[in-house]
Amino acid sequence: MLDLDLSLLTGRRVIAIKSSWLHWPAADILFFADGRWWRDGNLRPQAFAGQVVTTAQEIGDPGIFKLKKIHPHALSTDPGSVALARTSTTGGINIAALKGAAKIVLLGVDGKLGADGQRHSHGLKWPWPKGGQPQAFADQLAEYRAIAPSAAAMGIEIVNANPDSAVNVWPRLRFEDCL
Repeated sequence: MLDLDLSLLTGRRVIAIKSSWLHWPAADILFFADGRWWRDGNLRPQAFAGQVVTTAQEIGDPGIFKLKKIHPHALSTDPGSVALARTSTTGGINIAALKGAAKIVLLGVDGKLGADGQRHSHGLKWPWPKGGQPQAFADQLAEYRAIAPSAAAMGIEIVNANPDSAVNVWPRLRFEDCL
């Protein structure tokens, strides 16, 4: 994401997943599923102009819109729930689907560590152990594979704008070619 011209997002609907809001603070929605992320004041925004949405039921902030989390065998069509288990990205995809998106362009969905060993592009310290990363990436990939057929059946085109991604569920295109 660090090499992308994100100004190309101007005027487009954007859902930021967790700390990715740092790359595009003008996102319409900030979504997170992990309450630990929100409770860490170094990770979450102190101010965010868009709508904040979560499936973390333990978060008591009345300004946060809560959705139920369901098993990710398919995208949810219930406006009160999203499918996800191991990655907030799946929940973000589901929110976009619920909002009527016909095309979803994924940014920063690498499915692997960066060349520098980092897990995230925002540069913030990841507060949880790195030991489970290979399995976590495998679980995330399985989750994407589980929801892909339902997205296609709903007529939603999903593309991964990272040609170097380990996520091979959707076509990979350069960001500029997705717009």
